[in-house]
Amino acid sequence: MTDEREKGRTVLIVDDTPENIDILKGILKDQYVIKVATRGAKALEIARTTPVDLILLDIMMPEMDGLEVCRALKADEATKRIPVIFVTALKESDDEARGLEAGAVDYITKPVNAAVVQARVRTHLALKENQDALEEWNSNLKKRLLQSVTTIREKTQALMSAEEHAAELSWYSKAVELLSGVFEMMENRHGVHARAVSELAGDAARKMNLDAKMVAKVRLAGLLHDVGKLGTGRGTTEKRETDKTSNELSEYQSHSVRGQDVFSSLEELHDVGLMVRGHHETYKGSGFPDGLKGDDIPLGARLVAIADFLECAASAVSGERAEYALMKARLHAGTLLDPKLIAYFSGITRILYFETKKPNTSKEVEVAPAELFSGLVLSRDVISTTGVLLLRKGGKLDLAGISLIRQDSRMRPPSERGVWVYVDSAEH
Repeated sequence: MTDEREKGRTVLIVDDTPENIDILKGILKDQYVIKVATRGAKALEIARTTPVDLILLDIMMPEMDGLEVCRALKADEATKRIPVIFVTALKESDDEARGLEAGAVDYITKPVNAAVVQARVRTHLALKENQDALEEWNSNLKKRLLQSVTTIREKTQALMSAEEHAAELSWYSKAVELLSGVFEMMENRHGVHARAVSELAGDAARKMNLDAKMVAKVRLAGLLHDVGKLGTGRGTTEKRETDKTSNELSEYQSHSVRGQDVFSSLEELHDVGLMVRGHHETYKGSGFPDGLKGDDIPLGARLVAIADFLECAASAVSGERAEYALMKARLHAGTLLDPKLIAYFSGITRILYFETKKPNTSKEVEVAPAELFSGLVLSRDVISTTGVLLLRKGGKLDLAGISLIRQDSRMRPPSERGVWVYVDSAEH
C-alpha cells in the first residue's frame, strides 16, 4: 500500500537510454511523481528550477557524465541536499567508491531489481525527510534565539543611561535564563550536559576574576556550545569518533561552525560565537575546526573545552565522578587542555558532582574499556575471560594494555566489562 506522503514526492530519473528510463519509471510511477532527463545539463536545469526530492542518475552519459552531474549538484546551494542514487552498469568497487566520493548516497547496479530500487528510494527519501526536519528545527531555533535576544536588547537600550552598566549585565543574565528554556525541548541528557558545562565554565571564569560581562558570556557559550549538533543526525552525534565514517566525522566536526553561526547576526555576541566555534580546539593544535593551539584559542573556548571534557568524563563513571574527571583532565593537561586553567575547576567540579562518602572506602572507580586512557593505575588485577592474568594491580595503563583489555572485553557481557582504577585526587 502506497504511503500518501510518497505520492507527493518527486523522483528525477536521468539516463541517456530511454529504455532504462522506462524501466525505472515503471517501477516507481505508482508511488511518486516522476520527472525524466536524458542529458546531464537538462537534469541540472530541472533540479534547480523545480522541486525534486531524489535523483536516480546514470553514470555513463555523453557530454556530461553522471559523476560530473553529481558534483555540480553538490556544489550548488539550491541542490546539494537532494539525495543522489547512481543507477549504472559499472560494477567494480572502484566505480562505487568514485560515485560515493562524488556525493551520492547509494549505488544500484544494472540490470535493476524492482524491489531493491523501491526499497532504496523509500529509505533515502525517509532519511532526507528526517534531515529536513532537523534543519527546519535548527532554523526555527535560531529564529527564536535571535528574536529573544533582540527583545532583550531593545529593552536594555530603553533603560536610562545611569543604569547602562547594570542593564548590560542584566541583558546577558536574561539571555542565559531565556536560552536555558531551549534545552527543555531537548532530550534530558543533552540539557543536563549543557547546563553543567555552563556552570563549570562560568564558575571557573569567575574564580579567575574576569569581569562580570565576560563571566556571563562564558556561561552563555557553555550553555550553547553544542547548539550546532541540532542540525546533525542523531546517529552521527551518538557514535564514538573512532566509529564514524569519514562523512559522518566531517558532518560532526562542522557542528561548532554551525553553532557559531547562531550568533553571526548579533555584534554583541560575536565573541560568544568564537567561544562556541573553538570549544573543540586542543592546546597542542590537533583539534577542529581551525587547528588553533595554545593562547591562540579564545580564553572562553578553552574554559568551555575543559568544562565539556570534565562533564563527559564525570558522566562516564558511576562513583568518584569528580575525582575521576579531574584526574583525567590533569593527565590531558598540555595536550588537549590548557594546563594553566584546570586548577580553577577543582572546587566547582567537586561541588557539582558531590557524593556522600562511606567510611573507609577506597578511592577507586570502575571504568568502561572504551573510556580507558593512558596513565590510569589499576586498583585490581585484570583477569581474562579464560582466567589468565592480563594485567596486575598497581600497573599503569599504556596503549598496549588498553588494547589488550578492549580485545578481551568483546568476549564478556556488558555488565562484566568494567576495569577498576585508582582515583588520584592530588593537585599537580
